[in-house]
Amino acid sequence: MTPFVLTPTGSTLQLNLAGEISIEHVRSLVDELKNMLSVEHTLEVDASQLTRLDAAGLQVLLASAQFAADTTLCATSQAWTDAFTRYASSDPFHII
Repeated sequence: MTPFVLTPTGSTLQLNLAGEISIEHVRSLVDELKNMLSVEHTLEVDASQLTRLDAAGLQVLLASAQFAADTTLCATSQAWTDAFTRYASSDPFHII
């Protein structure tokens, strides 16, 4: 089972994260983001069901945030906050 779902809606690409996002999922996440995310899109993340985010997954999300027109976070989780704290990175996703 893939712990993420990408759903395009107009100029927004919604990314729903559930369970663990780890290095074993990064290749498929990168491939899907490359196919669906453009510089015109707002990347909107729902991390409410996320239980773990490792450094590889965080790196993909940070790179995507730099590429997208804008980034938003519609729901967060403790795993989301912990990952940004653990890896000493600021969170570029704006909470909506």
